[in-house]
Amino acid sequence: MSEETHDAAIRGPVAIRAAVLVSGIVGWMLTITLCFCLTDFDGILASPTGLASAQIFLNAGGRVGGTIMWFWVILVQFFTGCSAMLADTRMAYAFARDDAFPFSKFWSKVNSYTHTPVNAVWLVVLFSSILNLVGIGSTETVVAIFNITAPALDLSYIAVILARIVYQNRVQFMEGPYTLGKWAKPINFLSIAWVSFISIVLFFPPIQPITAANMNYAVCVAGFIGLFSLSWWWIGARKKYTGPRTKTLLQIIASEDPDDQDFYQRV
Repeated sequence: MSEETHDAAIRGPVAIRAAVLVSGIVGWMLTITLCFCLTDFDGILASPTGLASAQIFLNAGGRVGGTIMWFWVILVQFFTGCSAMLADTRMAYAFARDDAFPFSKFWSKVNSYTHTPVNAVWLVVLFSSILNLVGIGSTETVVAIFNITAPALDLSYIAVILARIVYQNRVQFMEGPYTLGKWAKPINFLSIAWVSFISIVLFFPPIQPITAANMNYAVCVAGFIGLFSLSWWWIGARKKYTGPRTKTLLQIIASEDPDDQDFYQRV
């Protein structure tokens, strides 16, 4: 999405840094608050609601206060879903535009009326809906699918960092205006070590003894995704995918940059 941001080379990294900082502080405050509200740990785990966090709110605020707080949780989750849908749609369009998807020409088609990638939007909407419908038939399967989200997201971050380290002597990298300077290498290695550790932990079963019912099948889902992605890469994508094609798009799309003097004349 940073492709659509003015001065993205600076504002993109700054936004990421600010998001990490704010999320870390607010998340820490929320964790401390919830820990102070754990008055009856066993009772919370055995909550008739089936949701430990909902029971914490009910214990802290009563029926009315707990319901109001839980309403805000639902609202936040809704907007989080909208944000995730937007990001997923944008990535789906970007990969299809760069010819990295099966049937890329169809998914990258931009609607002539709305000037938006409607096909990519419906791809994400339908695929997400199908994944949620899996829960109707098998709780274990949908839980495995949901459990892969955290490690998959984290591993996608360090994949780029790892590639930068591995290929730094083989490929000439052009640094942008926003860099970490001398702190880049230690932070990169620390990130790789932490994500590798926490991803392995997230693949562990949640309780013991391990049975077929409580087994964490996220590793199976990860294996399927990896096998499918590598298969598609070797079958066709490696012959067509050459990386982001934003430079070509910028050359053929008229500039609407507010900093451009002609922009104010056109307006």
